[in-house]
This record gives sequence, C-alpha cells and structure tokens, in this order.
Amino acid sequence: MNIISIQSQVVYGHVGNSAVMFPLQRRGHEVWSVPTTILSNHSGYPDVGGQTLSWEWITDLLAGLERRGAFAQCELVVSGYLGNTDTAAVVANAVARVREANPDMVYCCDPVMGDLDTGLYVDRALSAYFSACALPAADIATPNLFELELLSGIEAGTLANGELNQIVSTARGLLEGMRPDACCLVTSACHRSLDPARVAAVAVDRAAAWYVEVPKLFFPVAPHGAGDLISSLFAVAMTDHGVVSRALEECVAIVHAVLSTSAQTASTELDVVMASDGIMAPERVFAARKIV
Repeated sequence: MNIISIQSQVVYGHVGNSAVMFPLQRRGHEVWSVPTTILSNHSGYPDVGGQTLSWEWITDLLAGLERRGAFAQCELVVSGYLGNTDTAAVVANAVARVREANPDMVYCCDPVMGDLDTGLYVDRALSAYFSACALPAADIATPNLFELELLSGIEAGTLANGELNQIVSTARGLLEGMRPDACCLVTSACHRSLDPARVAAVAVDRAAAWYVEVPKLFFPVAPHGAGDLISSLFAVAMTDHGVVSRALEECVAIVHAVLSTSAQTASTELDVVMASDGIMAPERVFAARKIV
C-alpha cells in the first residue's frame, strides 16, 4: 500500500511520522512522510530543538510528491499533528487533489489537538476547522477522548466520567459530518465502568460499535507516540479490508506489542525496532466485543 503520512517528525525518539514509518514499512507498506514539524525530540523533554514548518514549505513538499506521480499512486492519506489552520488548509487541498487523482483513496484524519492530561496544545481555531473542512473529507477519524469532546462541543472530562454508550453515541454523531461509510476510532476511551488497571478503545461505524480493553502497562516515564501509531495502523487495516472489528483488534494488538517491548526494555520512547517481531505477529490478540 502507498501511504502519504502528514504529521510531526522528530530526530530522537518515535512520535508522529517517526513512530509510524518503521512499523508500516515493516508490514510492507510504502510511506511517503511529509513533516509538519521537524524537532529534535517530543515536547515531554526539558528542551526541544527544531521548528514547525511553514505552510509554504509543506505546500512545496506536497507539490514535489504530486510531480512524481505519487498522488495517483496513493491509496491512503493520514494526517496527524497540523498545529494551525494554515497548515490544515494546505492538507485539505492536498487531500482533494489526491482524491481527484485516485478517487478510491482513503483519508484518515487524526485530529491531534491535545489530551486530558495536557489540555489543548494547538491553535484553538483548529477544532472548528476540523469540523468544517477536514472531517467532511475524511473516511476515518481517530480522535482521543479529549479530542472527541472538543469536536462535539462537550466539556472536557464529561465522557470519562460517563458511561461507555455515551462515547459510542458521541462518536457516531461525529460520523454525521463525514463521508458515506465513514468510521471512527476513539483512543484512550476511559469511562466510569473501566477498571483503572485497563485501557480501552472504541471503533464505531453507522451500523455497529466495537470495544476492546487491554491491561494497562506502567512506565516510570510513559512513551509518547502510541496514539499516532494506532491511528495509522487502524487506517491501514480499514483501507486493506474494511472490517471495523478486525481493524480494531489488529491495531490494538500491534500497539500493545510495541508498548510491552518498550516496558521490557525500560525505554522512555516507543521501542519500535526491538518490537519488530511483535509488529509482524503480536503474541497477544484481544477480541473486540460488539456493543451496539
């Protein structure tokens, strides 16, 4: 599969493009990575080198890809961290041009804006832009719980203190503004009934919803980038076979394998290289439960 991945990139560690490239390549996919930032490391460290790329630079990179014929060959576009509406507009334009070159391509929008423990870390105007421009062009959305609340106009923390069916109904509401046959993966899907020793994800389409729980892994310093990885893996699986429950099981199993290896090696980053075998054949698979 040929994939255009538009998101942040780091030199040290594994977040954004730097989290998804090796796992996707290991599984046999061609990844054309377009960075929205080039940083020395993620922002969880005391300092960060590098910079956010201008919308002009990102436009130029995408135009170069188009001149090489990559848009016509592209089967999946994944967008992650964009940071501001100028970059988001560039990506929306590129998605439209890729779809014009290949009407069968799939677009996955990971609306990266923040999390419950960090709050919002992008331009606040991005939320409205995602709702008005990005999601209507998307076949797949992969928000975390905080981002789902933000996109749905719900106060932060409401869904985490509610029931699972509230997450499902809110995610299904997001589908109303997306393309036909769209689906939504909700990561970090904590809710009132969830055991604190477990983490969960929910995948929803217009017909059904599926739910997976896995044991929580504990780290002295939790690695970043798992959300970027699960988003791309889910998008690849949906593009490949289009079965929501199976895609949920596949992406959760691979990310759990990567996190398990990272815990075993005491890494503060996703240890994607050491987890190479688990990326291809995870030891544990967690069955998705149909909830609607």
